[in-house]
Amino acid sequence: MSGRTLRARLAGLVLTSAAALTLLAGAADAKTLRIGAQADAGTMDPQAQNIQTTITVLSWIYEPLVTRDQQMAKAPMLATEWEQTGDTTWRFKLREGVTFHDGAPFTAEDVKFTIERSQAETSQFSGYTAGLKVEVVDDHTVDVITAKPDPLLPDRLANIPIMDKEWTEANGALKPQDLKSGEEIYTALHANGTGPYTLESRQPDTKTVLSINPDYWGEMADSIDTIEFMPISSDPTRVAALLSGELDLVIDVPSQAVARLEASPGIKLEQVDEFRTVFFGFDLASDDPKYVEAEGNPFKKKDVREAISYAIDRDAIIKTVMRGLASKTNQILAPKNNGYDAALDEAPAYDPEKAKALLAEAGYPNGFAYTLDCPNNRYINDEQVCKTLVTMLSRIGLDITLNAMPRAQYFPKLWERDTSAFMMGFNSPFADGMYALETMLMTRNDEAGEGIYNYNQYSDPALDEKIRAARDELDAAKRTQMMKDIYAEITEAELYVPLYNQVLVYAMKDSVSAPVRPDNWLEIRWVTMD
Repeated sequence: MSGRTLRARLAGLVLTSAAALTLLAGAADAKTLRIGAQADAGTMDPQAQNIQTTITVLSWIYEPLVTRDQQMAKAPMLATEWEQTGDTTWRFKLREGVTFHDGAPFTAEDVKFTIERSQAETSQFSGYTAGLKVEVVDDHTVDVITAKPDPLLPDRLANIPIMDKEWTEANGALKPQDLKSGEEIYTALHANGTGPYTLESRQPDTKTVLSINPDYWGEMADSIDTIEFMPISSDPTRVAALLSGELDLVIDVPSQAVARLEASPGIKLEQVDEFRTVFFGFDLASDDPKYVEAEGNPFKKKDVREAISYAIDRDAIIKTVMRGLASKTNQILAPKNNGYDAALDEAPAYDPEKAKALLAEAGYPNGFAYTLDCPNNRYINDEQVCKTLVTMLSRIGLDITLNAMPRAQYFPKLWERDTSAFMMGFNSPFADGMYALETMLMTRNDEAGEGIYNYNQYSDPALDEKIRAARDELDAAKRTQMMKDIYAEITEAELYVPLYNQVLVYAMKDSVSAPVRPDNWLEIRWVTMD
């Protein structure tokens, strides 16, 4: 072998070894963030399910036109700017140079397609986009036209993740997945967004693995290579997994575990008052409700709803079940939302004797029986709260059968209005009281996006008109006062029985930093790992 050949081979070996060492170093530096949650995302289709966990996971893959900054103010995302060019027209300038995960360019046609797709009957986001029309001005400009003046349009579009038109059409997913029928379509298990992470693998109710998008257009607080999202329904198991090092971050921390986690070395907590209010609703429409054993429909009577409210010891629930991580309330809108009025928040004192008297006045001196539907993996300690409520209400003669179930079965049941009494937690996605008014209080009209979450089936045309008037009002101060007046009216009418506002708690290793947004949206771009 010649000296030149030997030197060349030795040089090659050196280069190969150096490359191998570089790869090993890169592998050692690779970061994997393992996140534990109470429940799984329900689908990978970004317009099929309007539930916070699903929205959060999909926000790591897909992006809307508008986002929120750390002060919860609107901020650019796939749109760089927007302006109202007429009473009913908004112009959005789109970000250039953005590609979907498959390499296709992001254009105005994708925006038009997505908004129109979100209006389909299988979409749970039609309330955000009902009546909208989209006109493509050029590849990176769209005009969005509203049926009436809508000052909240950018806020609404912050909840519509943009899909690739060609990819969605090619995979036969022109409409969102129909979760009510159990439909399985391509977008249920596959994804193609513009976001910071790509979908690597999906095992529903087991694990979803995401990989960082090397071509991501935006800025990240840290370059975390892989995310493993794992639903763990058992509270003790989820907490134990964090303490043992199997998880790095838990976003659904049970209240009863907070003190233990605070005292655990290597673990830190982040918390914030959530925009979410937890309350109970009742069938207010049926003359003979399906799951009530009584003459007529007792829930139609305000005295009965007031009796239930007086029979609930909110202080005891907050102290014993929520471990102090909640604040009692008498309205369905949490503080810091536009339209919130602190004067409405004083909850009635626990008074079972008054509750019994109200039941007697309503014609039910011996109480009655009914079934209470409740999720067992959606809200913090939801099933335990319902169990406590059943015990409290039994003291005034109400014989309640608790029907607790996973949210995958719970919300389709509510969507079909197959309930006589139910627990609900509502979180305004844009910190404005109009969302609850138009989706929970208006007469149901799916096409217009009104009353889509009106599970108690209440209908009052006069109230509908008041809500529409406030929704269309462009004077901000006048609009806020109009909403406060409406909330005063529905609070006085006791259309729902409010319980408390939640406090959100995330638990994580000391090496992780995950700011908590009050809308319970884990913003992955803000998360860091040492």
